[in-house]
Amino acid sequence: MTSTNAVTKLPTRINYKVIAIIASLSVVDIVYNLYFFDGSYFDIKDGIYLAGIAGCGISSILVAKKYHGSAMLEKAYLFLGLGFFAWFIADVGYYYNEFVLEIDPWPSPFDVGFLANYVFAILHLGLNTKYFKPKWSNLMKAPIIVIPIIAVFIFTITAYDSWGEYDGLVFDIVYSNLFVIGASVMLALVVVGVSVFRTSVLKSTWLLLLIGILFWVVADSAYYYLETIGEYTHNSPIKTLWMISFMLIIYALYKHHKVL
Repeated sequence: MTSTNAVTKLPTRINYKVIAIIASLSVVDIVYNLYFFDGSYFDIKDGIYLAGIAGCGISSILVAKKYHGSAMLEKAYLFLGLGFFAWFIADVGYYYNEFVLEIDPWPSPFDVGFLANYVFAILHLGLNTKYFKPKWSNLMKAPIIVIPIIAVFIFTITAYDSWGEYDGLVFDIVYSNLFVIGASVMLALVVVGVSVFRTSVLKSTWLLLLIGILFWVVADSAYYYLETIGEYTHNSPIKTLWMISFMLIIYALYKHHKVL
């Protein structure tokens, strides 16, 4: 079957010229962000950002199709693709609110897309890891409990300190912590995934994917922190971290697709 063959093939090597190109494009993105992007209107950078999300979604679906015959892995990459499409729709909604309607996009019904994105990404990481390590030790399970608890505690303290007392404070903190939990569970599963995939025959490809997801989680976490203390702007350099994430994920999925 396709899935059985896929996990026994020798992995293709990571082309470090591609990694160098990604690094160079990241530097270009930072320079453009600093000197040519003020964030006051929808810019070509925003279009590339949205294209990156869509590209990750399409790449994930193509890998899922290659895994036809393996129920778990096919679902894992289908979920990853659905997560990126949910993210894409949510961000399009935010851009529409911010630049067309000119209203504060938070909170918004489009937040459902961001939350769905986390749910699908968590399902992807969980299924993918479970496929190669069906039984998890208590040590493997620990980060999934410990990391979110620490993240929620830090965010809650930061929010109380930054926002002060007002009528809707409790709701805003609880609501915001839904996103914090999503990002922190993803981080925990990346930690678990690294411990599993580093011994896999396809370790270079899967580890590259996990590194891309790690950049995504770091960018999200930095965004929540800056947004909480009122320092986030539309032209924040954090967007470069998301762009790095998209490029690494697309490249990892491309390499993955080639060996299936």
